[in-house]
Amino acid sequence: MVSPLARYISLSLLLSSALSFTPCPLLGPAYPPFILNTNDMIVGSALENLTAKFDQLIETGTGPNGDASPNTTFSIALFSANKGTTENEPFFWEYHHTAPVLKKTNHLSRNVTKDSIYRIGGLTELFTVWSLLLVEGDQIFNDPVIKYLPELANTSQGQRDAIDQVQWPDVTVGQLASHMSGIARDYCFSDLASQDNIVRAGLPAYQDGQLPCCAEGPRCSSSEFIQHLATRVPVAPAGVTPSYSNMAFQLLGYIIEERARMSFAEVVQQRILNPLGMNETTVFAPGDSNMGVIPVNETVSAWSARTTGSEASISMFSSIKDLAIAGKAILNSTLLSSAQTHRWLKPVSHTSNPANSLGAPWIIYSDGDYPKTSMIDVYSILSNEGSNEGLYSSYLGLVPDYGVGYVILSADTVSPADLNAHADYMEVVLEGIIKSSLKQAAQNFGGAYAASNLNSSIAVEYDELPGLFIDSFISNGTDFHETLASLSGVSDATDLSIRLYPTQLIQQKGSGSKQVFRAVFQDKTELADAETATCVSWMNIDRLQYAGRGLDEFVFTLNSEGKVLSVEIPALDVILERKT
Repeated sequence: MVSPLARYISLSLLLSSALSFTPCPLLGPAYPPFILNTNDMIVGSALENLTAKFDQLIETGTGPNGDASPNTTFSIALFSANKGTTENEPFFWEYHHTAPVLKKTNHLSRNVTKDSIYRIGGLTELFTVWSLLLVEGDQIFNDPVIKYLPELANTSQGQRDAIDQVQWPDVTVGQLASHMSGIARDYCFSDLASQDNIVRAGLPAYQDGQLPCCAEGPRCSSSEFIQHLATRVPVAPAGVTPSYSNMAFQLLGYIIEERARMSFAEVVQQRILNPLGMNETTVFAPGDSNMGVIPVNETVSAWSARTTGSEASISMFSSIKDLAIAGKAILNSTLLSSAQTHRWLKPVSHTSNPANSLGAPWIIYSDGDYPKTSMIDVYSILSNEGSNEGLYSSYLGLVPDYGVGYVILSADTVSPADLNAHADYMEVVLEGIIKSSLKQAAQNFGGAYAASNLNSSIAVEYDELPGLFIDSFISNGTDFHETLASLSGVSDATDLSIRLYPTQLIQQKGSGSKQVFRAVFQDKTELADAETATCVSWMNIDRLQYAGRGLDEFVFTLNSEGKVLSVEIPALDVILERKT
């Protein structure tokens, strides 16, 4: 008889061995599409926890992710592109806080709601790139800017000084959209020379006229804007290093106007806002400020500001309801094709922070409780806090791998809020959604599969690691686990891990569907990413072939309820029916 202590020691060794194994998943979702049910115990508990955390943040003014100002009014929404209990709603969770000091202003004597309108500043960039894709598609990204704005070429003719002149023939449209153009950041409004008594701070005096800015007014013509831009030195050569530029997005606005033959505001209205029913979103402040969140007054807050050359960079206003609609539309490819959306939601460049990359115009945060979860990318846009948006801050985040996102809008009576403390709380819900998707994957895909006319079978199981895994594998009476171990160079078949990951290849079939998974064959005794970049599963996809089909290919057939009926292994010419 085995003693309890011996059993405990054996179990401890087994768990230690299992936990030391680091899977090398494919980039992308760890689990197949799932239903988001807010009444689900896991998701519901996560949402309750999130509400409690924000309640505490407001009550104490501080939290594990940072402090929150008592002067900050904010609205937050979580939205989902998944099927589920709220698929026909703009969002599945909302939270609002109205700072007491804001209620004393003339513009807001009530609490903020889903329909309250904030200035969204830098989130305008998202609509600029989105509009460009709708008008031209991403094939325009590789074109030089001077193809559409030839007057820029004239600014550097005969003056090819790489230090003092932007080399416009080298700048592409895509670089403008992805923070890689290397051009100047802002128009004249951020120049310290316009401030009074600046010489006392140690800066030299300058002569009026040295800055060829447009006259005061709501709009600068493209020719005047480009005339000013011609005087600005480059920050870096195009394509070398990321550098934020509001002026880059204004140039994109001019390109959109040139290609669409209408104003930037008209393009946004006709191509995005009208089709999606975003009735609370405008370019520049809405004519009726009744629903506006306006701290202090319209001037101090910058609610009424129409900054020169800002239409396509920082000019827009919206509500969390409308921005949730926009986020869902991007995740669902409502206006763009799925192929275009997949290309759009990809990085263009790294930053000096290994966890951050850049897209067009995305700021991409890569995270995950590795090895318990695969790497998760959050595609975000945030307002340029503390610069040109007055007292407003905003944040939009998309998590494509799980079909969810969030929007945070805020206004403060003193200074723009730092929303990191608010955004970091989103991980609470994301953890719940990941657990719920794993639970559904286990219920819908897990179990024993067997052929009706052959001695062939597999057992699909799950654990706390990314993806599902095959526990046993028999092919025509042969232990195919051993065969795959031999083909993969794993000496002991018990050390071979076979983990299944969705490829997002999905074909609707009647009321059901077919979904393709690929298996990653991995030696559990090898340490993946142990201080070296050894996680190269992407290099081995489809490597082991038989009769032109990959031994790692598994095609699941699902019914209308999302339950798996069978799995086909094309390389083995076999269909296994689900038994349990």
